[in-house]
Amino acid sequence: MPVGNASDGIGLFAGQIMFATNLNSQYIDWSHGPTQDEDFNHWGHLKSTILVPSITLGLSDYWNVSYSQIFAIRKMGWGPHINSNHHRDESSMVDFINAKGGVLGDGKLKFQYLLNNTGMQAGNRTFLGFGVVIPSDNVLTSSPFFQDEEDVEPHRHFALSDGNYKGLIELQYFNKTNYNPVFWGIKTELVIPFADSEYGYEAGINYNINISTLYKLNSNSDFQPIGLSIGFSYLHSEKAYWGNHLDPASESTMAIPSIGGIWKFGKGGVSISVQKPLLIEGIGMGQDNSLNNDFDAIELMIGYRYTLDYVIPWLYF
Repeated sequence: MPVGNASDGIGLFAGQIMFATNLNSQYIDWSHGPTQDEDFNHWGHLKSTILVPSITLGLSDYWNVSYSQIFAIRKMGWGPHINSNHHRDESSMVDFINAKGGVLGDGKLKFQYLLNNTGMQAGNRTFLGFGVVIPSDNVLTSSPFFQDEEDVEPHRHFALSDGNYKGLIELQYFNKTNYNPVFWGIKTELVIPFADSEYGYEAGINYNINISTLYKLNSNSDFQPIGLSIGFSYLHSEKAYWGNHLDPASESTMAIPSIGGIWKFGKGGVSISVQKPLLIEGIGMGQDNSLNNDFDAIELMIGYRYTLDYVIPWLYF
């Protein structure tokens, strides 16, 4: 099981069924200086708990189909505890003036063509994937950025979905060996929006690259990990717009190193890893940072994967 998504690097043969889930707990400290309409420093934290269950089915020895669904809760802690149009103690579970609350995030339907697949044996796995991202209704209904300081009204800055339908293309290459690292690979993904939200938000193109390795450990204890995982992700988001106005927080580039362990859990596998997001480019970086934006984040990820012993007969034959 590589670092990242619990189902990455695994291809199923005809009739096989795999369940996987990822639990991500993220904590962000943030701050920025006074705004044009509020002459005091702003700071706080944003906690996110994100659960992503998925199911994958082997349609044939060469085709897999999977569906994953995001469930999440985000909570903002407002530091100054002063009445503000921009921030307050709040949760993504409830509606606000410019936001629809809930726990449902985006869904993802993906088809994979297995160019080569050695199953659980040593060798190469090369998968080409394509699919669609289906947005939820838990979105911002208007821009949280105002062109005129005199027109600033109470608003929320975060939601669980951006409301855009998106197409995705994915390429995975993984290799399993009989020596360390016993599992390593690279995954690239390109996500292209093709339908704006019903409230006029046009998301930008996103792409990411994830490199992961797994080293086998000689452990005889049920409590010690059987493997050490090390990974690195590079994520970039292009500019997004509310109508004709740029979303100033949309364009960003991040590097995310991670380290974790793998445990055998019954007939499945559990991974636990810690990630440290590092902002390379975006709001809060470079010369264009008039508000002195700053943030510091840490993430804990738990993944689980289990392939059923049952094989669907009419697909197997």
